[in-house]
Amino acid sequence: MSACGMGYYVAKIWSANQPSSFSDLYAPWWGARELFLHGRNPYDRAIAHEIQTVIYGAPVVSSYSGDDSDLTGGFAYPLYAAFLLWPAVYMPFSAFRQLFFCASLLALLGSLGLWLYGLRFRLPTTQLLAVAFFTLGSFPAMQAVKLQNLSLIAAAFVAAAVAAVTAQHLVVAGVLLAASTFKPQFTVVLIPWLAIWILGDWRRRQSLAWSFLASLSLLIGGSEWLAPGWVGRFMAVVRSYTHYTFARSLLDLWFTRRAGPFISGGLLLVVLVLCWRYRHYKAGSAGFFFATSLALAATLVVIPTLAPHAQLLLLPGFLCLLRYRTTIWASSKIVRLLGVSVWLLLAWSWIAAAGLTFAAVWLPLDRLLRWWEIPLYTSPLLPFAVLAILDCLMRNRSGAANFESAPM
Repeated sequence: MSACGMGYYVAKIWSANQPSSFSDLYAPWWGARELFLHGRNPYDRAIAHEIQTVIYGAPVVSSYSGDDSDLTGGFAYPLYAAFLLWPAVYMPFSAFRQLFFCASLLALLGSLGLWLYGLRFRLPTTQLLAVAFFTLGSFPAMQAVKLQNLSLIAAAFVAAAVAAVTAQHLVVAGVLLAASTFKPQFTVVLIPWLAIWILGDWRRRQSLAWSFLASLSLLIGGSEWLAPGWVGRFMAVVRSYTHYTFARSLLDLWFTRRAGPFISGGLLLVVLVLCWRYRHYKAGSAGFFFATSLALAATLVVIPTLAPHAQLLLLPGFLCLLRYRTTIWASSKIVRLLGVSVWLLLAWSWIAAAGLTFAAVWLPLDRLLRWWEIPLYTSPLLPFAVLAILDCLMRNRSGAANFESAPM
């Protein structure tokens, strides 16, 4: 019921005014196609205009000198993101869209399985199916699938990298972590945390560092060979991206753009200091997974995006709360209150979407569109709530021991 209500909301209400040809996948696909088949630089304005013509029906025209709006919707990834799409440049986009839809669902379910493996969380079949349906039926997942956004793939790479660390396959983990940086904002806190964890036992964990650095060097070097000077072009696109999109972090939203960066810096420092206390925990331990979940929740608070589909990175945090719900309920009042708040904030989107779906039986669609934002009201609060409860749990000196010994 929840998934059906959310599906109707996303398909009929949230995306009602989007162009039928709109897809976040087209820009990286076209950029990769032009790079590999015709040797063109995907950051060129001409390529951005070609993408706009397909998505919006006409190129975007700059309003004044220095206006970057004509880059709207262009290729805005590190160049090596094109490597992931290389096999797809030889097929029509219509066929690739269908293939990507199937790959998206597999990536979502695969990410869930990898996070469960990393947490050592074994669920009975009925509970596993319920968690899978709620994951697929969440707004971040459905939005990402609807938009065909590469966040799905980046989140899957992150989950695979952490699962590989848990399995002690550190060389593989380094390769996967490097691959996940094609969406660099997703790893802005995770990489420093893993660097701290590596320093906790350098002799045994250094292969993760060398594998990551070698893989990232190959990706950057291979990109430079294909398009010399691409780093500068990419940074220019990133700067323009903040002009033609509402590139704000949650802290910018709550504390203004002037104060937001300073608060973000302070928050990152606090998070990494807390993670430092967990550097000696083994991969696969509750302490390691809690620190990883904390780093990913902090990422969503500080990166300059309000897109709900980025909240796929909150999945390990939710699984932590589900896995240790009994221990959390036996904790202090503030922890219990935070736990209840997280689940209520998460449930709101399903409740509101279901309400709009039922209302569609009696009301015409154009009237429902007035209330399209209601299911998203709690979205800016969720990362804060998850971050807060993980922070409280990790600050308790005896908490780690309690979680390690907690029953399944």
